[in-house]
Amino acid sequence: MTKILLQAGHQNTMTGATGAPGEKELNVRVRDRLSQILVSKGFQLFLCDANYQNFVEDFQLFLSIHGDANVYGTGGGFVDFPDPSVDAVNGESKRIKEAIESEYFNHSGIINMPKRSNANTKFYYGWSNVTAKTPCVIIECGVVQDAHDKVLLADTDRICNAIARGICKAFNVSFNAPTLVPPIVPPLVSPQDILDAIKPLVSGTWLTYLRSRNKIRSLLGL
Repeated sequence: MTKILLQAGHQNTMTGATGAPGEKELNVRVRDRLSQILVSKGFQLFLCDANYQNFVEDFQLFLSIHGDANVYGTGGGFVDFPDPSVDAVNGESKRIKEAIESEYFNHSGIINMPKRSNANTKFYYGWSNVTAKTPCVIIECGVVQDAHDKVLLADTDRICNAIARGICKAFNVSFNAPTLVPPIVPPLVSPQDILDAIKPLVSGTWLTYLRSRNKIRSLLGL
């Protein structure tokens, strides 16, 4: 099973890089809903905050979720992956990044701004906290306080489904395949249960008859 580690950027940080206004809420909301969607697609999910320590387990993807500060004069987001000097599986990180990028901006309505890639994303501290075999990607979902992006980012399912489409594409999983729901199996009823419920029908009051009838219907799942 494909194992994915999702991080809500800046969650539980009180000093230092605490995120843009409103960003923590966005990151946690998107991480939690995205995890539910991915589980329904058959992925195994692990969640962490900004303070997680070194993981010794390999994942098929570590995705750090962020929102950008309103410093550009316009909205937009971008997807990035580590610099090769800090990423032993850089080719796989790049492949997954490109898959997410190709779907996210087509389905979220957020404008792709790849030129915003910078040292903070290429050398993000989180890259050193997962194993060398774990591919890494970071997504800036959009500008949190931009008038245009803010409306889109508030639509949690829109944003999360757009990211999930990219992840499904990266791992060759159909996003549109129906989720299998196990059938409801009625409880087993023994012949003795039926006989015990029928006995009061032979001799008894009208109230006893009604109670027995209801018990039989319940046993048969009617």
